[in-house]
Amino acid sequence: MSLHSGIKIHDTTLRDGEQMPGVVFNFSEKIILAKKAIEFGVDIIDVMPTVSDSEFRVTKKLVNMFGDKVSATCRSKKEDINVAIRAGAKRVTLFSPLSDLHITQKLKIGREENIRRSVEMIDYARSHNLVVDFAGEDATRADLGYLKEFLQAIHKKIRIFFIADTVGCLTPEPTRKLVWYVKNNSSCLVGLHVHNDFGMATANTLEGIRAGADVISGTFTGIGERAGNAPIEEVCVALKHLYKLECDSKWKLEMLKDICDTVQKFSGIKLQKHKPLVGENAFSHESGIHVDGVLKNARTYEFLEPKAVGHKRRIVIGKHSGKKALQHIVGEKISLDEFDAPDVELSMKEIKKRYEKKESISKEEIQSIILDLKKRQVWC
Repeated sequence: MSLHSGIKIHDTTLRDGEQMPGVVFNFSEKIILAKKAIEFGVDIIDVMPTVSDSEFRVTKKLVNMFGDKVSATCRSKKEDINVAIRAGAKRVTLFSPLSDLHITQKLKIGREENIRRSVEMIDYARSHNLVVDFAGEDATRADLGYLKEFLQAIHKKIRIFFIADTVGCLTPEPTRKLVWYVKNNSSCLVGLHVHNDFGMATANTLEGIRAGADVISGTFTGIGERAGNAPIEEVCVALKHLYKLECDSKWKLEMLKDICDTVQKFSGIKLQKHKPLVGENAFSHESGIHVDGVLKNARTYEFLEPKAVGHKRRIVIGKHSGKKALQHIVGEKISLDEFDAPDVELSMKEIKKRYEKKESISKEEIQSIILDLKKRQVWC
């Protein structure tokens, strides 16, 4: 199925992202992150005003700033919906489980009662002029017959139905089939809220979009419960550069490094150095063969320019480096042309010997080593 450029982003960094153990965003941090997300091109900011007084104030502030681009997530209960109304929300995301495991073990009710309660709360929210989205918790483990029955009861009353892969157990092929099933049994928009327990969140979200899903639900950097959520940056860049989605005017991909760095700073969750696209090493090159190729033509070892996501290329010296990297790093200050090849080789050996156990060596350290060698008349 061909991709369409109307794909929307539901950013749950401030809600599900903050549910990652140890993460707490304060009031001002949430406002900053929301501003950056909206500027990037996010369509919906997800918050949960019932969590605390602070979250209530955040919701109220963000609604004043961004209106119906802010959605207040609520349990399918009047008391939660009333809190959202008092916060000024114009849009809510209600949720209820769809798997028998959750319905019987968590809610302690039956299937029909779950439908009745959900419809009643959707109608209640709509009676207060709220736009209503609905998330089917654990939908990926629900009986398909019941999922269809549930959808038939609510799909004409809601704007978006989110398929929630609550325990991250989907793989791409079942994702495609499930999205197709929901699309063909409802008239509302279809969204995907995918967790990353098996490291499949990005792949599953992309496959769901290819199958016709309209809305991406994820977080910047992929933070969230347990192993986290689908990383917005990975999904969006893949859609643009791998699936050739026309989104130039919609998403400011060059903001991604800054946004993810801000999430890292505020959350205290340090990104893996090899995190795709936004990690410190995402565009770093140490191996001599790679450095030689990149210096001749960056596309030899980079599919896209670092600046496309707001990143920078780094040439670093390490155990696997070669002469090209050394010449590139020190060439502006120290001309290696005046030295014979054996001298350059000697400096490389000395650098590797002294710094083999370090992850990388700064430009200043390298220059210092070479100048020190020269002073000691090691050059020959």
